Amino acid sequence: MSAHKPPSIEERLEQIEVAVDQKPERGDIGYWASDLEFKLEEIHDDVRELQRDLAYVTSQVDDLQSEDR
Repeated sequence: MSAHKPPSIEERLEQIEVAVDQKPERGDIGYWASDLEFKLEEIHDDVRELQRDLAYVTSQVDDLQSEDR
């Protein structure tokens, strides 16, 4: 059985440096957050529209069922 050797301090520091170099800029994060907020608003509007459509269809079905009785 071979024991798993943890990374050295130097390897960990290198990983941290790479991660810091690859992090997005604050402006990019702001843009992404703004874009995400816009897309979530669009999705929310679509959900509201689907709820209205569902309510309409449900009322139509209820009307048809009450006519059959």
